Amino acid sequence: MLVQNSLSEVLRAREELYSRTNWTDPTSQLQNRVKGEDLSRYFLLTESEEMGIRETIRLHVSTTPYYLSLSDPSDPNCPIRKMIVPRSEEAVLSFEESADPLDEERLSPVRGLTHMYPNRVLLFSNHSCSVYCRHCMRGRKVSSSEERMEKGDLEKAFEYIRNHSEIEDVVISGGDPLNLADSRLEWILSELHSIPHVKICRLGTRNPVTLPFRITDSVCKIIETYNDDGLSIFCNTQFNHPKECTKESKEAILRLLKVGVSVGNQTVLLKGINDDEETMLTLHKKLLEMRVRAYYLYDPELIPGSRGFRTPLARGIEIIEYMRGKIGGMGIPQFVNDLPGGGGKITIAPNWYLGYYPKTRQHAFRSAVTKKIHLSFEPVDSNKESYYPALSDDDWEKLGL
Repeated sequence: MLVQNSLSEVLRAREELYSRTNWTDPTSQLQNRVKGEDLSRYFLLTESEEMGIRETIRLHVSTTPYYLSLSDPSDPNCPIRKMIVPRSEEAVLSFEESADPLDEERLSPVRGLTHMYPNRVLLFSNHSCSVYCRHCMRGRKVSSSEERMEKGDLEKAFEYIRNHSEIEDVVISGGDPLNLADSRLEWILSELHSIPHVKICRLGTRNPVTLPFRITDSVCKIIETYNDDGLSIFCNTQFNHPKECTKESKEAILRLLKVGVSVGNQTVLLKGINDDEETMLTLHKKLLEMRVRAYYLYDPELIPGSRGFRTPLARGIEIIEYMRGKIGGMGIPQFVNDLPGGGGKITIAPNWYLGYYPKTRQHAFRSAVTKKIHLSFEPVDSNKESYYPALSDDDWEKLGL
């Protein structure tokens, strides 16, 4: 049973937690992680949060003291808090939701390996994260000891990759691969490095956000060893809100950059957290200052208990439309939907292109900056006119040119 404390008691408990944690030591941060039954010591919980903690149908609750320190103990609308603390929506399985909406298990020829795209695979390296984010799309696996990837499982995955020469690109995910011991991380990278047809490796990690101290010199040295002419290593992380863009996170990013690792960001569009234009613009401006390039803005997956996070599809389109012209292109993510049923990712963009008018051989565009209509001609020797959506005479007149 959860016991409610006063704000002064919550603040004292937080200070005690921070003082007993060796702040820059990732092991100490993980040893002092806050679990679900302890959240009432560090937050003034609402009834919805108490129900979410008690009855969640999703993954376990856990946060590092570092990430906890970014949250507000008394404001239930704090964006960081919403990614840490379950709410009542997590207790409800809606008809449209599925534990595995992307059919990753169906597309797994061996345990822990998803082969959805012809030349790319996703390797599920482990089941552990520093923080169990409430919007996690792999809640069926993450935090479950039954999903632990043993060495034998990984060896079978490597064997599959060796036997499929079309595989050029391996995404290492989890869990969080940087929660692995240095020795296990090095072994995985060395195995991939030894496969001639694997040219690209992408590390999917949220530790630059939730545990930046894990990006140690030793981790960077391991990555640098295998990031060479034979294997190009990239890092994709997930910053969702400007509050996450801290000095510590920037230092972690810079350590990766110094060993030649390009860092991209995959934001998840989350209701009540970052689903407004200015928040998203501010986030991506801060990311550019940290030298992180925008990659994806994800439409949330249809995972169990996720109605509290999901937004209308139009929200993502509106946000991307707002950002265009206010930040450099490398700071604007692609808005994507990872199609349910294993259909892969598709990009969804504002309607800048209005269509083609055959009578004048002109394309009509709407400017993101001026909002006015601009025209461009199709080459006279083009044989692609049937490719374009044609504007009728009425459509052309409505443009008011």
